[in-house]
Amino acid sequence: MHMSSSQQINIVDVICRSFWHINPLLINHGQRVSYILMKMLADTTYYTKQEKLDIFMLGLLHDIGAYKEEEIDSMLSFDAEDSAESSMEHSVFGYLLFQQFSPLSQYADVILYHHDCNAQYYPVPIGNYHRDIARLIYLADRIDIFCLLKDSDNLDTFLDQYDGTVFSSSDIRWFRQANEKYHILDHIHSGDYQQEVQDYTHEYIILSESQIHDYLMTFIFSVDFRNEYTALHTSYALHLSENFVNTLHLSSAPWQTIQLAVLLHNIGKISIFSPLKSTADYDHYLTELYQGSTLTVTKEILTDAVDPQIINIIEESSLLLKYWSNNTPISFTPLPASEIVALSYLSSNILTQELDASLLCHEKLMDFLKMKYHNCKMDNIILLALGRHFPEIIKKTQTSCRSISQIYQHMEEENHHLNTILRHYNHYNGKYHHLV
Repeated sequence: MHMSSSQQINIVDVICRSFWHINPLLINHGQRVSYILMKMLADTTYYTKQEKLDIFMLGLLHDIGAYKEEEIDSMLSFDAEDSAESSMEHSVFGYLLFQQFSPLSQYADVILYHHDCNAQYYPVPIGNYHRDIARLIYLADRIDIFCLLKDSDNLDTFLDQYDGTVFSSSDIRWFRQANEKYHILDHIHSGDYQQEVQDYTHEYIILSESQIHDYLMTFIFSVDFRNEYTALHTSYALHLSENFVNTLHLSSAPWQTIQLAVLLHNIGKISIFSPLKSTADYDHYLTELYQGSTLTVTKEILTDAVDPQIINIIEESSLLLKYWSNNTPISFTPLPASEIVALSYLSSNILTQELDASLLCHEKLMDFLKMKYHNCKMDNIILLALGRHFPEIIKKTQTSCRSISQIYQHMEEENHHLNTILRHYNHYNGKYHHLV
């Protein structure tokens, strides 16, 4: 993927590296699945070039709903005792994420059914075209997991065992022909596939700014939408930064950079799993987020995958947040973009946390920010420029973020509803086997 002035990020690299930090078992799994699909689709004329690119991204993100350790363990297992329910929960959550945020929302049903492609028990219709894609993804998924956990020499026996039942005979033949021609498994075993994937994404996956934004939202919310506090946290920061930029009359180029810095600012948080049930839990989470090693993880994910300027803004804004937290004089002059990102996150923390209700009044919040600037002996030109517009900025931000709160509530309800159907289906059918 080319990183031009209008495209400052290789989204595939960011996603692949992020998975490394969620769970060791997820390292490169999505990348290998997308590679298998890429090579299988290389010579077919059945799918268009765009459809092939879409299927590649679906393969990369097919497990986007998996974050909890028990979901990942059961999803990446062939143990007959693993419950179908726990290994299918991630499909439900992934479906909801794709439906709400992804630029591939039309394929959300593929994510929902990719573990049980031959059934249709949800009140979500899936046609043959999408079901065929779900079957391809599931075949690639099981091939990768089998070769990861078992002896790949026994793969043919495994595929023969489920030929015509779990997997379609034509898909198995398709994989075998592609493997014979492109040596798919050999390249996975040697690691050569990674360079092929990188070359493919650099050459073919050219995304618009809105698509990049949507992919990032899908990925970031795969972690954030586990809890209402974290869901609102990123949303508040994003809308605040946009309103700050508009108020300061900055051009679209700085806004694109700031937007990416805001979205990627805390991507290292995927290394933290914190079930949050109260504002006290959220306060502890924020402390861990800003005082811990998440910035190191963020830099590991982003280095060479995004414009260095964005990483610099993230580093400076993170440092600013630490100075403000400790009320100590700053030792550097931050870029205006870094200051805007830091202001957005500090304000977001307060608006989301609601630990001090008095700060939710925009005058009190502005006084609080002025105090931080004073204590840290920091130039407050930007803050003063925002001053008289601050009530309008806060009001606008809260209005914009109501939709995220509504989406969160809707996803919570749908997640509960669909998982209830899943439990009912598993209980009465008992048809799942150890392949799930």
